[in-house]
Amino acid sequence: MVFPHQEFEKASCRDANIEKGLLADMFVHIEKENWNIHSMLLVKDGTKIFDAYADQFEPHHREEVYSISKSFTSIAIGICQDRGLLSIQDNILDYFPEQKKSALPEYQNMTIQHLLMMASGQERDLAQSFDDTEDPIAAFFQIPVIHPLGEVFFYNNGCTFMLSAIVSKVTGLSLNDFLEVPLWNVLEIKKPVWDEIKGISVGAFGLKASTIDLAKFGLLLLNEGRWKETQVVSKEYVKEATSKHIETTGNGNPRDVYGYGYQFWMNDFGDYRAAGWLKQYIVINKEYQVVFVTQAYEEHELLNLFDGYILPALQKGWLYDNVSLRDYIRSFHAHSIPIIAHEKATRK
Repeated sequence: MVFPHQEFEKASCRDANIEKGLLADMFVHIEKENWNIHSMLLVKDGTKIFDAYADQFEPHHREEVYSISKSFTSIAIGICQDRGLLSIQDNILDYFPEQKKSALPEYQNMTIQHLLMMASGQERDLAQSFDDTEDPIAAFFQIPVIHPLGEVFFYNNGCTFMLSAIVSKVTGLSLNDFLEVPLWNVLEIKKPVWDEIKGISVGAFGLKASTIDLAKFGLLLLNEGRWKETQVVSKEYVKEATSKHIETTGNGNPRDVYGYGYQFWMNDFGDYRAAGWLKQYIVINKEYQVVFVTQAYEEHELLNLFDGYILPALQKGWLYDNVSLRDYIRSFHAHSIPIIAHEKATRK
């Protein structure tokens, strides 16, 4: 495994044993469909196979990663557990004793694990009232618990916000500040911006990161929590967090019905991913030791790029051809110019 510093080392398709023609076909498909992809990065065994950037974007450009933030929050919980600061089996009210008298009775048995797996029994997302409450933590404990704890999946930003609040309780730091030493510094990631509410990192969203930042995080996960000689988060926690803990069959997106771990989604084509709105992805594939990252402003399913082109290219292996992937990457950039211009105009 090769670990990057500021940038990833480059490897050829031949060295990586990946069929280049299918990757070229992928770029053709993206242009044909006019998909608005800001950036893509494919890493195998720690080396970069390709990266591509749309107009006005570049490797260290940071933008909102939406719910990919949740997966970083999960790893922060794992680090805290490794340090003996908490256990995911702990009752969450133990960390908020000031709420015990006013909390609804159902919260007496809610654990950190329930928050991690989005199985709090709630049917209302605390984030809907972030702007309307002076005390979001108190508001969380007043949301009715409709379902038995741990049994029903409900995608809930409030669960992740509470995980962030617990990290702050046990460390005395915001989630973002806490991660500076064990994660940002170790992975050589410049400390990012993470939105806060009442001094608490939102946790569920609001993290601004670059494609390279996300790929480094993915490589850490692929390497079971280890970065060079440092075990950032225990192998045991990474394995547990990225395994299926609850069914998600009721979800509307057909790609989201294969189960959920601890703030990670299970893939229908194997392994898992961190995912955010508008098709922000970190896809992990352990069989081929691959991390695939996308940042985008797109509604169409970009996971199709992985199982439709990248995975078959890995399965097929290297075949000689005279295709220049660099030409397709240049074309991707040129084709993106009007797409990005339209996005900028409509988002103002």
